[in-house]
Amino acid sequence: MKHFYKIIHCLPIASVLSGIFLFNAVTYAASEEDFPPIEAPFANSSENKNSELNEEKFPPVDEPFPKNHSSTVNHTEERGQEKNSDTPEKPAEIFTEQPQNEKPAEVETPPPATEQGEGLEFLFYNENGVQAFAVVAAHEQYNLRPIIARDHILGRSTVSQMAGNINDIATINAGYFSADGSLIGITKIDGVIVSSDYFNRSAIGINSDGTTIFGRIQYHGAITYNGRTVEISGLNCARGANRLIVYNEYFGNSTGTNNFGVEIIEHDGIITDIQRNKGNNIIPHEGHVISAHGTAAEIFANAQIGDEIIFEENIFSEDADFNSAPYVLGAGPRLVRDGEIFVTALEEDFPPDIRMGRAPRSAVGVTKYGDYFFAVVDGRQAHSRGCTLEEWAAILVEKFGAFQAINLDGGGSTELVVKDKLVNSPSDGRERAVGSALTILPK
Repeated sequence: MKHFYKIIHCLPIASVLSGIFLFNAVTYAASEEDFPPIEAPFANSSENKNSELNEEKFPPVDEPFPKNHSSTVNHTEERGQEKNSDTPEKPAEIFTEQPQNEKPAEVETPPPATEQGEGLEFLFYNENGVQAFAVVAAHEQYNLRPIIARDHILGRSTVSQMAGNINDIATINAGYFSADGSLIGITKIDGVIVSSDYFNRSAIGINSDGTTIFGRIQYHGAITYNGRTVEISGLNCARGANRLIVYNEYFGNSTGTNNFGVEIIEHDGIITDIQRNKGNNIIPHEGHVISAHGTAAEIFANAQIGDEIIFEENIFSEDADFNSAPYVLGAGPRLVRDGEIFVTALEEDFPPDIRMGRAPRSAVGVTKYGDYFFAVVDGRQAHSRGCTLEEWAAILVEKFGAFQAINLDGGGSTELVVKDKLVNSPSDGRERAVGSALTILPK
């Protein structure tokens, strides 16, 4: 079985990666202005043209973790034959013009497509100044999981560092994050919500049986004590004035708060300790610290050890039941719905630095067979200019077979590691330390 794509090849991983790494080693950084604008058929607004992302640059980290992979990367012949039967020999063009100022570098003649079994395939796209990669894994043979840097909210790691600690097949950067590593978006691991977001944005949920759900989600949490209820301002993040923040053990060893407030230590619905005007308290195993300041702390004025307290949290969605899914990763916007391009950046209230312009991008999704895929596109470099969200969605659908997909953090954060090797060329010139990742693991 072979895929007869114009510039997409299902290649053996070792051959592909060796050629890609040699190619990436000789490329250099170039600004988006080095290329004239392309009229993209999928752009839905004229404001998207000639714009740039103005993202914050995060400093890299240098402390690599030990790596001990023992995985293999192949793909399934039966699925490949099914997919090939639905693939036209001449797929529709994504871009309408070739850049005029500089011909983008291309990979030298790639080896022919081969197959190795084991339910995994690698896809490569290089056309009209855009280079992208995808890994597709059979859901019957692999698990999809979100992970956080250093196993705690605070702190960041590169994707290679996170992949080095697990027996992964592939790992990709995931959600948005702050400079200290705090996650921006709802993340749920092993049934525990570890970060929150009050925007109604797109997410992927992974059910216990390995099936996936997609939709827009919103977090809601509340604390009830002595007949009064206060809404939670955030989960595992910095506490501000007149705010109530809940910390669990995924945040770190202690809350890191100042001394201006009250911290209620709760376990199994019972107050086990109260610290007034003393911050940075220890977070108990399988318990919570409820940290409140100002008006949010008023309900605890008469709190005593041994009192009952109710902590409630839910993930609301009109699209699917994310509360039942043990794993959730929120990012966005939505890119693909039911095999169609479906970009919801405006509806999800994303700022212009994510919504507009061509940039490196990352995505996660599933094929029509329910198989998981990771995809990245290089950008801001001589060999690849990147994509708008609409262009990225078109590549995912027409070239990589996406049936459902959401956008992940991009720009300098875009990184895809396959078999302990960095596949793409990060636009920072080196891997950026990020807050979270998604990984594909053998069952």
